[in-house]
Amino acid sequence: MLANKSVALIGFGKSNQALYTYLKSKDIHPTIRVPNTCTLPPNSKVIVGKDYLNTSEDVIFRSPVIRPDKIKARGKIYTEIGYFLEKTPSFKIGITGSDGKTTTSTLIHKILEAEGKASYLGGNIGTPLITYLDKMQADDISVCELSSFQLFDMMPHLDVSVITNISQNHLDWHIDMDEYKYAKENILINSKKLILCLDQYEKRQFPNKEVTYFSKDKPITLNKDASYIYTQGGYIVRNGTRLFPIDEIKLKGEFNLLNYLCAIATTYHLVSLDKIVQVARTFSGVSNRMEQVANINGVTFIDSSIDSTPTRTNATLSALDLKNSVVILGGYDKNLDYSILKNTLSGVRAIVLCGENSQKIYTHIKNHKNVIFAPSLLQATREAYNQALPCGTVVLSPASASFDMFENYKEKSKEYRKAINTLR
Repeated sequence: MLANKSVALIGFGKSNQALYTYLKSKDIHPTIRVPNTCTLPPNSKVIVGKDYLNTSEDVIFRSPVIRPDKIKARGKIYTEIGYFLEKTPSFKIGITGSDGKTTTSTLIHKILEAEGKASYLGGNIGTPLITYLDKMQADDISVCELSSFQLFDMMPHLDVSVITNISQNHLDWHIDMDEYKYAKENILINSKKLILCLDQYEKRQFPNKEVTYFSKDKPITLNKDASYIYTQGGYIVRNGTRLFPIDEIKLKGEFNLLNYLCAIATTYHLVSLDKIVQVARTFSGVSNRMEQVANINGVTFIDSSIDSTPTRTNATLSALDLKNSVVILGGYDKNLDYSILKNTLSGVRAIVLCGENSQKIYTHIKNHKNVIFAPSLLQATREAYNQALPCGTVVLSPASASFDMFENYKEKSKEYRKAINTLR
């Protein structure tokens, strides 16, 4: 497809860097188009400046953060993951959603690995999957976390499509909630099997598709054309048959239970039940999500810097003892509704606000008796520690993206951990 074609990479982030290496291995020499000067491969063809979106190449690979409708193109527009999904011979599982997709994708991957399957995890997380394309076989499995940015102009042909849930997110990039939802649901169009949250999709019809629903509670009615994974009487249940006790799951919290239900629904026909239980007993979570990182003078520090929306923060706090918790909030504003935090935050010991949207969040929590503003994450961590003494919990759960001060949530996490170390 790319032979004898001119190729452009718009943006040079993680996915396009991996794609550049792949293309060079095929003796394809793409033009790199970027808005500003940055570190680029030596001897590469580069176009820098305001016209970087005015392309003339036959095939364009956009960085996921760049909207395709901003690109002036005469050729086909792809993302790295979109091209990978067209070319891989592997069995393909795609996972999207507003909350829980990283944990769910990781769970699916680990369950498949426990069964001895050759599983590759990537997409919106981990190593770009284009890296593995040449070594993949038909018996391999690709587990692809897919963002709305990636799905916006893509309707991938998948063997299994998963939506964990849909709630407000990325309304700084999408025009409105309808466009965001539309992008997410592109994952369903060309898929053979769907895994969906019952609460959000029970009333939708999906002709000619095999549907499995997951739900915290037993469905009131069971559609004979669908399968169900749910909880009842302290057990994980499938269509009335008990699978294993909920207490077997190492990670606690209702949101993690839903992640497990979704992962079980996805993998049930691909692995043995004992491997699902094995992972439930041993999986301790993904980095930067409810991760306990330190205990200083009786104060426990939790890193949940991946919580980039109010719904994620509410989910995290639901698993904590609120009256003994101090939460650090704030960051880059994605034009989300922070009012949904009000009820949950009313029960915490103290709130420390740090970030460009601090005032916006404050308008919804200003009646709380203990709100502190901090100019930096270092100062926010110190203030939170003082409020949590002698034996409380400090949790970094921003309810926001990190781009106001940091490159991403991982950089924010590093800074948080450095700040904690200054307290030792």
